[in-house]
Amino acid sequence: MRLSPVLLVAALAFLVGCGSSTISSTNGASPPVVAPAPAVPPSLWAGSWGVSMTNASTNAEGNMGGQEQTFRFLVHPTLGGTQARVRFSNVYGTTPVTIGAARLSVGQEGTPAVDPLHDAALQFGGQSGTVVAPGQVVVSDPVQITFSYGQVLAISMYLKGSFGPVSRHSSIFVTNYRTPAGSGDATADADGTKYTETLTDWLLINGVDVYGPYKGTLVLFGSSTTDGFHSDYSSDQVYPTPNVPVPTQHADRLSDQVAARLQAAGYKIGVLNAGVPGDTVTPDITNQTGNVLNANDRIAQDVLSLPSVLGVVTYFGSIDLRSADCKSAPAMETSTQQMIATAAAAKIPVVLATLPPSAFCINPAEANYGPYPSAADPYAGGATPGPENGAEVQRAAFDAWVRSTGSQLSGVVGIADFDKALADPARPNFMLPLYNSGDNYHPNGAGYGAEAAAVPLSFLGTP
Repeated sequence: MRLSPVLLVAALAFLVGCGSSTISSTNGASPPVVAPAPAVPPSLWAGSWGVSMTNASTNAEGNMGGQEQTFRFLVHPTLGGTQARVRFSNVYGTTPVTIGAARLSVGQEGTPAVDPLHDAALQFGGQSGTVVAPGQVVVSDPVQITFSYGQVLAISMYLKGSFGPVSRHSSIFVTNYRTPAGSGDATADADGTKYTETLTDWLLINGVDVYGPYKGTLVLFGSSTTDGFHSDYSSDQVYPTPNVPVPTQHADRLSDQVAARLQAAGYKIGVLNAGVPGDTVTPDITNQTGNVLNANDRIAQDVLSLPSVLGVVTYFGSIDLRSADCKSAPAMETSTQQMIATAAAAKIPVVLATLPPSAFCINPAEANYGPYPSAADPYAGGATPGPENGAEVQRAAFDAWVRSTGSQLSGVVGIADFDKALADPARPNFMLPLYNSGDNYHPNGAGYGAEAAAVPLSFLGTP
């Protein structure tokens, strides 16, 4: 049947007026679905590398004071970037120190040389130098410099005039460099020939931040195990034979390995290491004799002040158990609750770690004193064969509290069960032999890797 011209025009007008939904309902096809563009995170400052200052004590590692001297410190960033700034802290210093010049560069492990094509002079309020007063943290102006995760950064710092001991942190196993006293400003020396002396401290440098579309910063807060002591040790010897350092193993700390996990999973999150050797969570004799603030005394400056903090993994208690005070679990639980409450008040989620083996009280004057390992009996103090050292009894009690009461505290979003990750099922008071650096207190590199794998990431959301 033929339609008249009038009816044909009317029919076409009807079909056009129906739109695509009417047509698709007739032929069974669904309209195309356009996926929304992925959201781009807003740009913010995130921590790429950082350490907590330990103290300003004079020591043979390099914090002796001096005059007219330049230092070049090597660090391992956990985030790459194109815009960065450097934090300098003299929080424990007692006298002002003048930074005459400073630079941030891409460096190379084992040499003071830097890449002149990836090198930027730092400024402070538009000036080439600044004075860092006692108790002060100074942040440089942002600079444009491109570097990647996995590269080494070099921070060069010329200290002008005479200076005494400054705030410091031991680099443990990274070699840093300096010029002879009196040699002046060598920050622009790209080939590094003027840096003829070495030191194992990081002086004044407190962190490197990057600016860009990052998610934020994860902070690891603890003592020497967080700091990474013995992470450069191998796993080729079986306890009680001690492992030995691997010369090229410079980035196997807990923070390095957590950063590697985040990178592999696609997270744009930096990891900052806020570990200080000898640190406790309780007020303890170590705080006075070791010149170290406990966790509750330093959480504000070493965690809450950091940029864009997404969460903190706390790992305290081993020093409390085995220091001269030989603390008991209830005292540690009280101080841990205080630390968690401080973080929760700042709206910072907490991942609470259990304590892996071992903790041995060796002070005969304390109630928790008991047998402890020796060359003659490397498993003394364990429940097998017994009797068990009192500090190990307290460690088990504290870990049970973490898994039960501690895990339910407001602000706690997960448990990093380091005890489960490292303990030897056959001898639960000791680490698995291949994870034991040899001192029964610190894991080796493989052990730190097992700890990193035990840190939950779900609270960070999707990458």
